[in-house]
Amino acid sequence: MHEVHIVRELVTKVDQQAAAQGARRVTRVHLKFNPLTSHDGEHVQFCFDIVKSESRLLKEATLALTEIPPLVRCRKCGHEFKAHELPDICPQCDSVDLQPVHSTDMTVEGFDIEQ
Repeated sequence: MHEVHIVRELVTKVDQQAAAQGARRVTRVHLKFNPLTSHDGEHVQFCFDIVKSESRLLKEATLALTEIPPLVRCRKCGHEFKAHELPDICPQCDSVDLQPVHSTDMTVEGFDIEQ
């Protein structure tokens, strides 16, 4: 479950930024993810619930997940479609030369704190 490592890095960054802002605690973390990277929302939530206990500021925080539509564009014909995984095959021209339309990185959109 590689999500644990990624979520741990994100929690560490939020913890550092919240501390720098003088937060007493973080109440909610907003994450954006693309399912094309094999991050499953349930796995991310599970990992967050485990990793947040390692942080004094985040131990009671909730997670707000925003899933980016898993769209890809065929580099051969330009057709855009929703993919379930990469690699996939273009339904228009059968090409496998596809690129994600949206970022595939899991990112922190923001977080809410109490001071």
